[in-house]
Amino acid sequence: MNPKIKARLHEILRAIENTYKKAGADRRNTGEVRLEMAMNRCLNHIESLKNMQTLPSEIKRVALEYAWRVYMDLQEFHAPVERQDIAARKREVSLEVYLTRIEVIENKQESVQYGMFTGGTGYRSVNWDTQYWMAQTKGNVLVNEYWDEKEARKKRPVKVYTKEELKKFQ
Repeated sequence: MNPKIKARLHEILRAIENTYKKAGADRRNTGEVRLEMAMNRCLNHIESLKNMQTLPSEIKRVALEYAWRVYMDLQEFHAPVERQDIAARKREVSLEVYLTRIEVIENKQESVQYGMFTGGTGYRSVNWDTQYWMAQTKGNVLVNEYWDEKEARKKRPVKVYTKEELKKFQ
């Protein structure tokens, strides 16, 4: 058998075996097991084993028997608590904790200044149109560079349609 195919087969079988071992280790360490996730991983490895076209059929059959045996063992795995996600306890946090943090920040003398958190690299705003392409900060100037005051003052004709004209569009 080709060494690359053999290595891939051993890698898949080791991964299947490690899913079962990981479930046992989780039960010993935390008392909780993510059985659904372990079974889904095992099924994904079984699918990748099935999709190996260059594997001889006798070897594939034996490998699939082993993989399905591990999957059946995972189905009968006894866990005191079956956990549905990775860290359910760590994800649930009281809103009161964050509300008190926000209140403390708002009551400080040095409250959040305008533009303190803008620009992800530490620059609030930079004017690149200066001489020699050197960056100069604009400061706290609130200017919309796309607004044109002269263009806004121009009077433009507006067409008002009557009811009869609107019926033509329908």
